[in-house]
Amino acid sequence: MRHLEFAPAKLNLWLRVHGKREDGFHEIETLMVPIATVKDELSFDIELGDGELIFECNDVNLETDHQNLVLRALNALESESGKKFCGKIKLDKKIPIGAGLGGGSSDAAATLRAVNGMLGNPFSTNLLHSLASRIGSDVPFFLEGRSAICSGRGEKIQTLEDPVPDHSVVLVKPEFGVSSAWAYSKWEKAEPLPEVSYVPQSITWGTFYNDLELPVFQKYISLANMKMWLLDQSESEVALMSGSGSTLYALCDDYDKACSLVEKIRIEFGAAVWTAISSIGK
Repeated sequence: MRHLEFAPAKLNLWLRVHGKREDGFHEIETLMVPIATVKDELSFDIELGDGELIFECNDVNLETDHQNLVLRALNALESESGKKFCGKIKLDKKIPIGAGLGGGSSDAAATLRAVNGMLGNPFSTNLLHSLASRIGSDVPFFLEGRSAICSGRGEKIQTLEDPVPDHSVVLVKPEFGVSSAWAYSKWEKAEPLPEVSYVPQSITWGTFYNDLELPVFQKYISLANMKMWLLDQSESEVALMSGSGSTLYALCDDYDKACSLVEKIRIEFGAAVWTAISSIGK
């Protein structure tokens, strides 16, 4: 069975942390939107059987052992179905690691979708959602990948009736990544940096904020400075961190302004930063 599946990135347009739960996770509420033009690619060449399963990735920085979310998703399907898979799975990683863009979670959801489809869709949507919730908090969102308000620890999905308005968006990520687990563990005691703005940003159709900027900026001051620089640019309507970082995003009125902003980013911060132009609302 051969199949190619795409795993899109996501943005947290806003994110509120409400506190730590008894299970150790944090209660959150967030508006997540898919970024389809930034995506990983998963190639499946697998079949039923007890033979060897090879998992390869083009990014040497990504662990490919049993803790990888792709393999955890496949193992969940094997446990549920009582069947084993052999062959090869290849991950072409294009979403940066540790970026707050949900790459690993999206890869897991893509695996659930792809393998279920290759088997003739024996698993219901509800069962796939249950499996996704066990794998990771953001995985259920990516099963459908539609704009949604996600709550609980992220696994409760309320799809938006009306899509967010069309906007160009610029993504910028420095060379380092940020651990989500670390960011949440430091949130409660984090303090704001002087001369850094954490206030909600409002435009005609929404208000944007991210509670995880507090702990992340306290450790990574360069990221706070990058956000403040973005806010100063005429092309930026909103500038904020996505998820637990380290990606920042800027909403722009149109594509031309997004292109102009990327050129300014490259001049200001150099070629080492990762940038992308995409869109939301379409």
